[in-house]
Amino acid sequence: MTLTLNGKARDLQAGTTLSDLLTSLHLAEILVLVELNGHAIPRTDFQATTLDESDTVEIVRMVGGG
Repeated sequence: MTLTLNGKARDLQAGTTLSDLLTSLHLAEILVLVELNGHAIPRTDFQATTLDESDTVEIVRMVGGG
């Protein structure tokens, strides 16, 4: 299946969850904000949220500094 990830097309296996996607991108769940089809997804729902064909995912990494 194909979805849009941060503005670019990306092919994934059917049944991929948000947690699976973040793992494949080497991103820690605690360090990102995820928006799926225009809606913010709570971290507690990443494992249960399955991605579908033509979904739009935006991932923002949180960065700290001083």
